[in-house]
Amino acid sequence: MKKAIIKSVSGGIFTGIDEEREEVVLHSPGKIKKVGKLLVGDVVYYNESTENNTIIKVADRRNEFIRPKAANIDIFLIVQSIDEPRFDRYLIDKLTVYAFKQNAHPILLVTKADLNEELASELYDEYNSIGIKTFLGRIENNSYDEIFEYLSEKTVLLVGNSGVGKSTFLNNLHGYDVQETNIISKKLGRGKHTTRQVEIFPIEDFYLIDTPGFSTLELETLDDGEMLSDFFPEFQKYKNECRFNTCTHINEPGCRVKQALEDGEISKMRYESYLRLFKELKERKEKW
Repeated sequence: MKKAIIKSVSGGIFTGIDEEREEVVLHSPGKIKKVGKLLVGDVVYYNESTENNTIIKVADRRNEFIRPKAANIDIFLIVQSIDEPRFDRYLIDKLTVYAFKQNAHPILLVTKADLNEELASELYDEYNSIGIKTFLGRIENNSYDEIFEYLSEKTVLLVGNSGVGKSTFLNNLHGYDVQETNIISKKLGRGKHTTRQVEIFPIEDFYLIDTPGFSTLELETLDDGEMLSDFFPEFQKYKNECRFNTCTHINEPGCRVKQALEDGEISKMRYESYLRLFKELKERKEKW
């Protein structure tokens, strides 16, 4: 019995990466299909055969993402440009909630920082201050050595809307030439990032899952006992000081989070994202 991680999914045939980091074609018997559709990032065990590598077991998932469809993610690497296209704060804040909810660790990479160094510096300080590790990339004199250290031995999901510089990141990551590994030939057209499906690639000592660009994301409803504020780390040190245990930090009296907001201890922009997402989730729940 051998072990592999699912690299890509196409119908009932799956491409995997084995422990030697070689690609293998895997087949799934009917009993596996009934367990649930396999996702990129799934860890499977299979019997090796010259005719048919048959999956016999699927390891339990640490987490699962609906969009992009992937499993067993350690790092949720969010790429956003400071401009061209314009920085989308709400999408970033929604993605960080999405990551925290699935017990993945969000990291933010702000690209093209040299187009607006002042704003880039503000974002760098703001997100790092709340525990979301943030890095700046630039069009000129770019280096990703520092971020590379955080990806070691992890499974990394790369997300971001189209045009933010994901392909540039892939090409420049620690001097790793993506083009020479055929990722460009499979995934890029004339220098533009045209990822069509979720797919995983082994890079150095970590796995990177590339995803199609997107500009919108619908966050699923919260589970019983969960509160949206649980996924805003800057709220955590204040929530036990609120008058009510079930405080939503919106209209309740004696809210310590609202006081922290008034005192400038919580970002107004982040709080606006919280209000907007709270409303979105409420409306989504009412439709269910």
